[in-house]
Amino acid sequence: MTSACTWSNVSEGYRRSFATLCAGPVPTLLDHVAPAMERRSAVLLDVGSGTGTVARAAAGRSWLVIALDPEADMASMTRDALNASAEAARVVRAALPNLPVTSAGVDAVVANFVVNHVADPRAALAEAARVLRPGGRLAVTIWTRAGAGWADLVGAAFEAADATSPPSAQLPEHLDFERSPEGLADITRAAGLSVVVKDRTTWRWRVSPDDLWAGISSGVAAAGARYLAQTPDVRRAVQEHFVRLAATEAHDGLLNFASEATLVVATKPSAPLTST
Repeated sequence: MTSACTWSNVSEGYRRSFATLCAGPVPTLLDHVAPAMERRSAVLLDVGSGTGTVARAAAGRSWLVIALDPEADMASMTRDALNASAEAARVVRAALPNLPVTSAGVDAVVANFVVNHVADPRAALAEAARVLRPGGRLAVTIWTRAGAGWADLVGAAFEAADATSPPSAQLPEHLDFERSPEGLADITRAAGLSVVVKDRTTWRWRVSPDDLWAGISSGVAAAGARYLAQTPDVRRAVQEHFVRLAATEAHDGLLNFASEATLVVATKPSAPLTST
């Protein structure tokens, strides 16, 4: 359970590593919002666009796309990813919970591994609900405790190097939520949306040891922050152990990790939901 994090100055390391991991659920997310994208002028909002994986895939379905990311490097990568689809897409620097979008202004919202990084998940979902038109769809993924198959390998390298543990990055209790399908569904309902799917989605992540290490050494996410917090000697030891461990697990030059995420899909009702 992590607090808000910063992605500035790590974009290239992220692109090489965890961006490819986070791409796993994208086809599933887009399939779930597709019913809301049947109108000719329907618009999908990709919040936290990162390297542009969701935006590019949505544009590839001939959908109109608005992609938002607060980091200049990430927004630039999204523009590059869209490339030939530029006429059907717009990239804006912005972040939850302050979206430069009119109320009921979009038909679908996708937040792929975003809600688990914001400072106030409930406020983020409330803002996503605000910009959805009635009948629109929201699709959200977050990491589960078992979701990071790669973490065992990286964690073993830290342990072998006697690396110090980072301070807790857990959100304050009043802002946090249970990282499970039901927990994410609960705070989605609290935003005034009707949950239609609450589930786990799984896939395999194939990545080269060099690309995974690029993410860690750049400081991406909690593992990267832990690495950068070590002394130079410990960093060298972590890298040496990582290289050794990765060599034993890689096949044909690639690591292959089981990955799992929580998936929630919701619709915006025509009238506000009322409790019974």
